[in-house]
Amino acid sequence: EDYALTERDLCAHVIIETSLKNDLLVKIDDISVKQHQMVCLLDDSKWLNDDVISAYICCIKDQVHVQNKNDGKVYFENPFISRLLKRDGGIGIHGDGTFMTDIVRNYLKYDMIELPINIDNKHWYLAIVNAKKSEIQVFDSLCWEFNRNDLTTMLQGLQYHLDILRRQQDSISHKWTDLDVTKWMITEQLREPIQEDSSSCGLFMLKFMEYSTEDTLCHPITQEIITPFRYKLASILLCWKTNTAAMTTMLEQSDIEEDPNDVVMLESPEDQNKAKSLNSLSFKNKYQSLISVISNMSLHALVGRLCSYIKSIKCMETLEKVWVQSSKPYPISLTLKKLQGILNEDLPMNRDCFNLVVRRNMFDNI
Repeated sequence: EDYALTERDLCAHVIIETSLKNDLLVKIDDISVKQHQMVCLLDDSKWLNDDVISAYICCIKDQVHVQNKNDGKVYFENPFISRLLKRDGGIGIHGDGTFMTDIVRNYLKYDMIELPINIDNKHWYLAIVNAKKSEIQVFDSLCWEFNRNDLTTMLQGLQYHLDILRRQQDSISHKWTDLDVTKWMITEQLREPIQEDSSSCGLFMLKFMEYSTEDTLCHPITQEIITPFRYKLASILLCWKTNTAAMTTMLEQSDIEEDPNDVVMLESPEDQNKAKSLNSLSFKNKYQSLISVISNMSLHALVGRLCSYIKSIKCMETLEKVWVQSSKPYPISLTLKKLQGILNEDLPMNRDCFNLVVRRNMFDNI
């Protein structure tokens, strides 16, 4: 898989940076992700949250070749359900079960259940319930073998629901050879840590979900892959074929090669009323997002439309956001408002903007 950053990836970052805190950017199945939940993808010191992880798990489910890896049926669970299993393991289950019992009943149709686990909001790892081997396989990028209490509790919650199903013999049909999951062997699949920072465990876990097989990983996973994957994940989610939130960042795609300054952006605060007057799009273009349109532009058209977009922004909160940063030989930060000033021919160039351009030209000529 190619992890080189593209113009599409950079455009995704622009969309996240310029959106408001509560703007809905991703809606895949029943998972919704707002702008403030996606900013973790722009900062390599941040942990991934449940919402971003759940959204990408939906993408994994969409890939049929992944779901049937090694000809074994695989079910990909989301962090919310894993947390409920852990809750049930801690407080117990009474009566004839709950909606969670029906979820566990569905597990019995599969050979492998992949469960994302979070340790006290500090670390993500993957636990795979391998029914064929009656084994719990753990993929942990930091190899934290000393702390599996959360896994034990989650398996106990799973066991409670399996016991209820076992008592309902007339309503359960499955191919699992052993329903006593708390007695299954727990095996650590990694011998040495492969994570080199303190914040990318969630990204590693997502790749474990994609690349794990019955015994190993079908593709090597390294920190060198994971770091750029963080930045690509933004455009993957924004451009995903079933992301219905893409409707909020739509362009009317017509005459793309015309005047690069002729652009109409929808759903910015000042343009919401304009959206109502645009002609309805065809079904084929219904879910065409801003990024997918931009990715087909020439560099000249892209720069021209980006400049037009920058000049059109009037939201004071957005204008105060830092878009460009440099630290050597001294720190320079350019807000969106300063960038607007550069594009205004009637205003003198801001000193920081001038210094940054000079600095860039010097490095380019070395």
